[in-house]
Amino acid sequence: MAPLHIDFDMSFRTRAPMFCNLIAPHIQRIKTLRVSEIPTIEGFKNAFPNFPRSMPNLQSLDLARTEDEGVPDWDSSIDPFGSLPNTLTSLVLDDIPLYPSFLKIRTLTVLGLRYSEIQPALDSLLDLVEDNCSLESVDLRINFHNSPSSSSQPRSPTTNRLRHLSVSCWDVTTARTLISNIPLQRGAHLEIAFRNEEIGLDLKNILSGIPLAHFPNLPSSTFMEYTPCNQVPSSRAIRLIGPNGSFSYYHDCSLETHFTEFSALPLTNIRELHLVYGELPITFDTLFFPALETLTLKCITGASRLFSTWLSDPSLFPSLKILGFLECVITEEFMDELTRFASSRKNTASAWLQRVTIVRRGGKLPSTASIRELERHVSVVEARFCRNGLL
Repeated sequence: MAPLHIDFDMSFRTRAPMFCNLIAPHIQRIKTLRVSEIPTIEGFKNAFPNFPRSMPNLQSLDLARTEDEGVPDWDSSIDPFGSLPNTLTSLVLDDIPLYPSFLKIRTLTVLGLRYSEIQPALDSLLDLVEDNCSLESVDLRINFHNSPSSSSQPRSPTTNRLRHLSVSCWDVTTARTLISNIPLQRGAHLEIAFRNEEIGLDLKNILSGIPLAHFPNLPSSTFMEYTPCNQVPSSRAIRLIGPNGSFSYYHDCSLETHFTEFSALPLTNIRELHLVYGELPITFDTLFFPALETLTLKCITGASRLFSTWLSDPSLFPSLKILGFLECVITEEFMDELTRFASSRKNTASAWLQRVTIVRRGGKLPSTASIRELERHVSVVEARFCRNGLL
């Protein structure tokens, strides 16, 4: 018999009895179960009698409690589930307490935890990582809207190193506690999504003092993508990729903050930087990237606004060999500036600029005369239209 994949919204409570009768003869075939808007644990167990014993083949479980006002809180001291099947590999909990039955699972590869109403014990979560060797291959996604409860006693990092850790929260202390106590393995991915209304609570505060040995993906990164948000000045995204893994950082804040991410990250090995640039200025010290060889810029407005000060310094990015412009408005004045930069670059000890690529999907390309002038100082100059805007 074919396995079943069930997605049940319990906000339609009048239909629950009909659903129970319909699913009862086939409940053992359920492979994936997602239940949202769960009002009470009794309501869930009435919809799925004898859970979890009635689902011996369950592999994925996703539970989300309702946020309706007037619904009683779940009692986290009484475990309603008992023993979960050893076939379970994916568990996602949305405002569901970390019951002991969840902490005993040893077969997980995906664990997602989101809490906005209740406050789970952070120590319980760290104990789960420490005691569960199978979590070395797990994707752990944690989203805390409020600060979880934890003991004041410091603890050593877990011995199990994860392959994927995603932390999303509103509290710097919580973020620091999680990433300082859960080290990653080689080739792993670390993701931090930080949301806060206070000024100064950024990546520098989160990573400060945490040994980089926990995160081999950070110092080994060779590619970086930086994307600020035009609508919210202090919202931005950073992505680092290297031979030892990858790192992503998202900051969503409604207040203006300083761009301090670069000083918090080890960027000496970055060989390729992709900047997505909008209407707001991007200010950072180019000395953060001493090994940069390829710089790609994608922007809505003119590229000259960003490069006006950079091109006045022929020692800009001393290892730079390739410049790429995607969807940039390249004026004749900017081509003159770029030509002067390439010419002065030849008279320095820096590596010569070897390639300039301009890609547009619409609008005008630089004139043939300006391209020919730039070719006198750069080995390869490309100016072309492309459907997808890729180099």
